[in-house]
Amino acid sequence: MKVKKYVVASMPQAMKAIRSDLGEEAVILHSKQIRTGGFLGLFTKAKIEVLAAVDSVEKLSVKKNSSPPEPGMEDNQSFMKQQLSELSTLVSQMNQMPKVSSSSYPKAVEGVLAYLRLQEIDEAILKSVEAPMLEYYYLHRPNSNQLMEWTKSWFVNQFKANEWSGPFKKYVSVVGPTGVGKTTTLAKLAAKCVLEHNQKIAFITTDTYRISAIEQLKTYASILNAPLTICYNGEDFKKALLETEAYDVIFIDTAGRNFLAQQYVHDLKKIITFQENLQTFLVLALTSKVSDMKAVYERFASLPIDHLIFTKRDETTRKGSLLNMLYHYGQKAAFTTNGQDVPEDISPFTIEMFIEDVFGDWKDE
Repeated sequence: MKVKKYVVASMPQAMKAIRSDLGEEAVILHSKQIRTGGFLGLFTKAKIEVLAAVDSVEKLSVKKNSSPPEPGMEDNQSFMKQQLSELSTLVSQMNQMPKVSSSSYPKAVEGVLAYLRLQEIDEAILKSVEAPMLEYYYLHRPNSNQLMEWTKSWFVNQFKANEWSGPFKKYVSVVGPTGVGKTTTLAKLAAKCVLEHNQKIAFITTDTYRISAIEQLKTYASILNAPLTICYNGEDFKKALLETEAYDVIFIDTAGRNFLAQQYVHDLKKIITFQENLQTFLVLALTSKVSDMKAVYERFASLPIDHLIFTKRDETTRKGSLLNMLYHYGQKAAFTTNGQDVPEDISPFTIEMFIEDVFGDWKDE
C-alpha cells in the first residue's frame, strides 16, 4: 500500500494531484483543515491536509544494458542479495502502513456503505464504489440523502448492461433447484405470451418425479388452452418437439432436484436437446444464501444458461444477492417474481426499479 500526504488549497486540487500520483484506484483516508505560513500566528493561510492511499505494489525492475556483460557467479550472488534486501524492505514498509478502513471515512459515507453491507452486497462491489463515492463526497460535500441518490445512479450505470429485454426464442426452458418456483414462473411467462402478445404456446415437462408438478402444469395448460406433453426420456422429448413445431413458443419445465447432485444435470442433458433455438433460464430464489446461489450456478454452468430469473423478491428484505450474482458471473437478469399469482406477480428486470426496491428502506439516521 502506498500512502501520501498532500497540503493543498482546495479538494479539487487534491483530487487532481491524487489521481496523477496514485491513480484512479486511490482512496482518501483522512482530511482536515489546517493553517500554514504567517508570522507569530498572524497572516496564516487556510489549507487542507489530505492523506490518500492506494493498494498497489510497484514491481521491482532491473535496468538492462543494450549489451550486458556475462555475469560471473559472484555478480549473480550480489544481485540476488540486493533484490532480496529490497523485497524485505518493501514488505516491512507495507506492514507498517495503516490499513484502509471505512471507519476513517466521513459519517455520510460510512452510513451509505453500512446500508449496502446490510443489503449483503459483496465486498468486491463495495470496493469498486468506495473511491468514486469518496471523490464525489469531497468535491460536492453532499448530505447522506444526496450521497445515497448518487449511489443509486452509480449502481444503475454499473448494472445497466445486465438487463435482458427479450424476445423469447421458440423454445424456452427453466432449470434450477427444488423449491425456487420454476413451474409457477414458467406459467407466468407463458401467460404473458398469450395475454400480451396473442401467441400460441405449448408446454413440455420432463419433471416426472413430482406428480403434483404435472398436475399443476396441467391446470395452467388448461387455462391457457395449451397442449401439455410429458417426456420420460430423450426420445419422448424429440417427438414432443416435432408435435409442437407449429406453435409460436414452447415452454419446457424441468425437475427440481438436489442441486448438489451432479447426476441431476447429467440426466437433463440426456433428455433435453440444448440447441440453438432453445433458450434456458436459470431460476434462483432471493431468499437463498449467496453461497448457495453460487453453488447452484456452478452446478448448472455446464448447460448453456442464457439468463437468470430471480424469484421470491417479496419474501426477503435483503436483495443484494441479485447484484452479487450479476457482478460475479456477468449474466443478465430477465425477470423477478414477487408472489404466486399468475400472471401478475412477475416483472421484467430493470435496474432502475430494482435499485429503488433495494434502497427503499434507506433512512438517514
